Amino acid sequence: MSTLLEFIVSQRWLFAIFLLPISFFYDIYWYLRSKWVLYQGSAPRKHQERVDFVQKQVLDWQKFGDGRKMCTARPTWMSISQQKITYKDKAYRVQINLMDILEINEEKKYVRCEPMVSVQRLFEALQAKGFTVPIVPEIGDLTIGGLVMGGGLESTSHKYGLWQNICLKYELVLADGSITTCTRDENSDLFYAIPWSYGTLGFLTAVDLLIIPLKPYVKLVYQPTYSLQETMDVFIRETKKDVTKLEVVDENDNDSVEGIMFTKDTAVVMTGTFVDNYESGKLNRMGLWYKPWFYKHVETYLKSGPGVEYVPTQDFFFRHNKPFYWLTHIWVPFGHNVIFRYLFGWLLPYNFGLLKKIREACVPEEATNNMVVQDFGFPLGYLKKAIEFFHEQVEVYPIWLCPAKAMDTGPVNALKDESKESIHIDVGLYGYSPKPDYNADKTLKTMEKFARDNAGYQGLYAETLMTKEEFMEMFDGSLYLKVRKSLPLCEEAFPEVYDKVSKLGRK
Repeated sequence: MSTLLEFIVSQRWLFAIFLLPISFFYDIYWYLRSKWVLYQGSAPRKHQERVDFVQKQVLDWQKFGDGRKMCTARPTWMSISQQKITYKDKAYRVQINLMDILEINEEKKYVRCEPMVSVQRLFEALQAKGFTVPIVPEIGDLTIGGLVMGGGLESTSHKYGLWQNICLKYELVLADGSITTCTRDENSDLFYAIPWSYGTLGFLTAVDLLIIPLKPYVKLVYQPTYSLQETMDVFIRETKKDVTKLEVVDENDNDSVEGIMFTKDTAVVMTGTFVDNYESGKLNRMGLWYKPWFYKHVETYLKSGPGVEYVPTQDFFFRHNKPFYWLTHIWVPFGHNVIFRYLFGWLLPYNFGLLKKIREACVPEEATNNMVVQDFGFPLGYLKKAIEFFHEQVEVYPIWLCPAKAMDTGPVNALKDESKESIHIDVGLYGYSPKPDYNADKTLKTMEKFARDNAGYQGLYAETLMTKEEFMEMFDGSLYLKVRKSLPLCEEAFPEVYDKVSKLGRK
């Protein structure tokens, strides 16, 4: 590694500190804009006008596309994906300026919103009316459209499934310029093909989502474990507690289940129940700017033993936001220091897109070669074997464990028969591998093969090096390909999922 490269890597906190106030004011702008739009009530009136503009661009592509595939014009730095997105360089870009909440229907229990609405903005709008969506991914910058097209889950997913399972209706502009809608009962093949399709069937223009009453607090139980087998036993027991019910009718049911593994043999399993009140002396407002980062707070239970506390629901939903799980410390190693938290913690979280943009501009690619940002899903029965394998391959800790009810509702998520267990576990690997002989490409191929051989699948927001044959071995794309063939001009207009998400497919 050159001297300059070593300096950039070791002092990258300088870039991050410079970005903090920019990120803060960037988010403030979008927050105030969304509040103003909601106050004015202009979003529903302008929605059709914006959809008409999308239609016009699609019709223009038919005349001037010159054989290019279409994609959104959203800048690549705004994507949550860590991979280098290059397919847009040669594509026909369509502007999708759809970023507003259109309707909150309290009587029929749904919210209609445009695809660029962020999770944070959606939660805040619903919270004001006493509602929430059943699944609230922990990173507030994630967008509704990205979660639909790319998948999403959270610690309530063991009850509600993946993000697409709370979607009730989609509106799209297709490749021939027509507008269509689909639900589970009408145009159902398209409805079930949209999740995980990565914008390769049409341009999403609106989504209806299920909403449920919001309770103000979460009773959170921390259960430390001190061996891999104990972790598996506790996690499996808590995950399987009455996952068939969508309403809590027993105080022993879990609304939320997640685990954080700090080493192969130490972990904390957390279970939560939404409640109306809290016990005196047990309230933790962990969302306050000076509070310890969530994973650091969780780690203390390894020493103190089991514990119970109550957390405001908003703080709980976005508990991983400030530390971006445990990646913020890579950019700001002293970010968790108590002095930094008190003086500058109010500037967090970073806007991930801006952080990605400055990283791409300032940090050489080879400086991140041993960084792992991957999610793999496995049926519950394969979890222990997977943890042992990932420990051997990358030894990245902490590891995030999040269970999800397995529902067959997407083209890429339509898993093969032998893996159809009622609960799947997302294994989140985020951080630098300490392995001295770590080879990123070789290791990723090995992990992908392990997933294919063990009824697993990969989160496609991250890098993948599978061949197309291997990709189709991992995922059942039969419905997706059938729908692509049936939609007018679809195959001419959009690449396949593989061509967008795979490094080999983009070559």
